[in-house]
Amino acid sequence: MRILVWNCKMGFAQKRRFVRYFCPDIAVIPECSRGSIESPEGDGFDCLWFGENPKKGLGVLVAKPWRILDFREPQNTWIVPIWIGGPSDFLLLAVWTTRIKGSEKRSYIGQACEAMTGNPEWFDGKPVVMCGDFNSNVIWDSGRTNNHSYLVQFLAERKIVSAYHRFFSEPQGKEKQPTHYFYHHKNRPFHIDYVFLPEQWASRIEKVEVGKYREWAKVSDHVPLTVEVNLTGLT
Repeated sequence: MRILVWNCKMGFAQKRRFVRYFCPDIAVIPECSRGSIESPEGDGFDCLWFGENPKKGLGVLVAKPWRILDFREPQNTWIVPIWIGGPSDFLLLAVWTTRIKGSEKRSYIGQACEAMTGNPEWFDGKPVVMCGDFNSNVIWDSGRTNNHSYLVQFLAERKIVSAYHRFFSEPQGKEKQPTHYFYHHKNRPFHIDYVFLPEQWASRIEKVEVGKYREWAKVSDHVPLTVEVNLTGLT
């Protein structure tokens, strides 16, 4: 299975070819429009889109042999539970955390933490993959309770780990490969996009790749994060 996370920074109709280049099985695409995520003829993806602004929301693409079994409308902005069927069934938690007007505590990573703690049933059944643009890193914990460290620990207690950090043996907050460049500035890099996988899957990671600034800076302020996992033999 190949998982792609890429905040496209809008204009996805003109950028969709980049996603096809990666041939993902699952793609989570923040900041795309409703119209652009709809599968054109021959594209091969099933799709879902969530948001309040039809020009800028959260898109999910799923390629055969994987398929969308079910989903729930998000209670948090935007963390979406999507049940995926295929060679291995699992729950995909697609993520694009954003600002919540009037509440710094509930904004960004606060939404992800709120969604997890408010839905314990998500973690009681099928394997869970949680991925997308979290807009978060431990460097911004700042003493708040619902912070990035809390999210990482919450998932770790349920044997769910970051594919990037496991593959490269790097600690949270010390990432050598950024996924975001603030206002496209090379000298303002941050790692804020993640793919969290079940521990059993993480032991089967074959490749993790982060796009290079020089190749993507003119396309988006985020670079693609791709994770390849060999699920042969798992059910």
